[in-house]
Amino acid sequence: MEQEIRTSQTIHTYGPGAIADFPELSVLILSHDIPQKGIIGGDGHYNNAVYWGEDFEFPANRIEDDRLAIAFNVECFVSAPTSDSVNKAKVQSIRFPSILQCPATGQLFDVRELEQNEENYVDRRNRAGKNVDETFTGFDSPNFNSRKLIPVRFIIATEGGHLDDFPFDWYIHTRLKLYDEIGKGNKLYLKSSGSSATLKNISLESRHRKTDEILGSVTLERIFDQEDTFVSLKEPHEDYMIYAKNRLPKPWYGRNSKITSTSGKGIKNFRNFKIENLNYPPYSIEDSDEEKKRQLAKYPRTLLRGAGNLYFPIVYKGISLPKNGYSPNLPEDFVLRFKKAIDSWEDFIDNKQDVEEYIFLLKRTFNKRFHDLPYDIDEAIDYAEKYFLSSNEEKVQFTTQQLRKQEFDCFLNENVISKKNEWYDSRIMNGANYKLGLSNLIENVVLLDKIKELKIFRGFTRIKPLMFEDLIFDSPEKVTGRRKAELERIQDPRSELSTNTLPCTEVRGEGIFIKFNDLILNEWENKTEVKKRFKIIQENNDNYRASYGLEPDEVLTARYVLLHTLSHILINELSIECGYGSSSLSEIIYSGNNEEPNMNGILIYTSTSDSEGTLGGLVEKGEPTFLSNVFEKAIGKASWCSSDPLCLDNTSGKGFMGVNLGACHSCCLLPETSCCNMNKFLDRGMLIGTLTNPEIGLFS
Repeated sequence: MEQEIRTSQTIHTYGPGAIADFPELSVLILSHDIPQKGIIGGDGHYNNAVYWGEDFEFPANRIEDDRLAIAFNVECFVSAPTSDSVNKAKVQSIRFPSILQCPATGQLFDVRELEQNEENYVDRRNRAGKNVDETFTGFDSPNFNSRKLIPVRFIIATEGGHLDDFPFDWYIHTRLKLYDEIGKGNKLYLKSSGSSATLKNISLESRHRKTDEILGSVTLERIFDQEDTFVSLKEPHEDYMIYAKNRLPKPWYGRNSKITSTSGKGIKNFRNFKIENLNYPPYSIEDSDEEKKRQLAKYPRTLLRGAGNLYFPIVYKGISLPKNGYSPNLPEDFVLRFKKAIDSWEDFIDNKQDVEEYIFLLKRTFNKRFHDLPYDIDEAIDYAEKYFLSSNEEKVQFTTQQLRKQEFDCFLNENVISKKNEWYDSRIMNGANYKLGLSNLIENVVLLDKIKELKIFRGFTRIKPLMFEDLIFDSPEKVTGRRKAELERIQDPRSELSTNTLPCTEVRGEGIFIKFNDLILNEWENKTEVKKRFKIIQENNDNYRASYGLEPDEVLTARYVLLHTLSHILINELSIECGYGSSSLSEIIYSGNNEEPNMNGILIYTSTSDSEGTLGGLVEKGEPTFLSNVFEKAIGKASWCSSDPLCLDNTSGKGFMGVNLGACHSCCLLPETSCCNMNKFLDRGMLIGTLTNPEIGLFS
């Protein structure tokens, strides 16, 4: 049975690794590069296709952006196939949880065993040629043909991203001390008793596989207690990782090609991955809380399959820029082609540190590999030498700050000429035409009649979100300690390391970019009272980062808090003035650090994937008369909140990580799809001052 999902959902709600609940079934979304069978190729024949079912060389869903491709170390990006895809490609999924329950008797069944007999399927039409990764309407209960089996509520997951069915068989037989009965195929039942639906009233019962004799039952009262359920320092049989041999699956990578045996039947299990540096016992009672916490992070914990902390997608939003809008250190088209050539030369290179060997192969293959690029062989050699001799930071734009600086410079570039395939059109307005209470605050306003945003799916985390975007551009080989441990929590959407694409969606819309006067912001930021108020946010943020072993945030400054808060109140006012809903608008804050102190700007743009993103209403409000009025109304509304004085007088920090001061849902917070920083680093006090010290505010 097919289910319709929106393209934008394929990197958010239903990205690779996410559980999707549909009528009659629960499924897990598979990686985008798992081959699909029976796809019609360009030659008219049925082929096995990859990359969401599209041909890699000339796919209809290929998204090109050299700048961002280099940053993510891929060749290109791919969007999900649509319903009108010529080769009938789909977003693939697999049943998860694999344990189903009979609603009449409570008996548990493994879907991988039920699949061995197609008579178990409710819909038996056209079963020929189907594979186990497809979804169907459901299974009839073997005991009650009129009742469909339903997925169980309980699953297990780790902070390392692993995901699996709750081990009912192991759990009950270890609690009953019947270790020899584990994995013998005994019948399991989930039964409810009492008037409430608490775990204490849900029991798990085991019956002998042949005689139907009741072996015993236990309640599920403690299954959400990680240490009580999965860890045992004294009895190895009751330690789950000993039972699992320190291996747990990642089901979004699909099933193994090898057939294993469970309960005497041949099935294909999920691909398992070893958890490194985990010994038994995992810790001792003398160990520190920090060591205990580190080891427990490797153990699974029980979650509900619809839990909010089961899936945190990591999506980077980047603006697609015209080629001549910015100046990269090296031509990006050459870098992409050269990196691809290097990969193919690895088998021919004796010494991978010898640059001359690569230069030799470049000369030898230039006419074949590089002839269509606008560079002669001497230029290509020069670029190749710079590629190897430059530091990584100079080679490519890896950091978020560097990517944002390119966008900032492009917006202010008066000589940008976009090509037909580049969705970009801008008009630069003089800030002197914008009359605000604070004169000369705005240097330029750029009206972006056309702007394209790429939403790139880097991966996801489980249990805890990845709080720091700068981690996604780090290399595991170049980080150490707790920063490396945090980076390793990012789960890659690709089932094969050789896959040179990442999932992505593109959004075409319009926007307003505002460049502020550096001198005015610098003067305001250096006020003693401003520094004192900002220090509260800075210390709370530094303390939180220190708990992950991360260095202090160099980008976070008082001006960032100011610009971020100003952006929020402008979005709230623009959503009223221009007709867009606030959830249809997004922001990017361009705020410099010590290296780029003069990058101060706000981009507000449409972020919907439908026609609403290009109605033209937003750009119109960027004209001098309209935007000045929007500013005045936004600042006026920000001067008072219905939660004041509690909202504005906060001096200890509130919200997640304690990095907000004067901000709440009544004044500053936006839908999290609109905010570039999960509604963090906000304070109205930076705009209009506090009740006791109004001079702090830039607009006071």
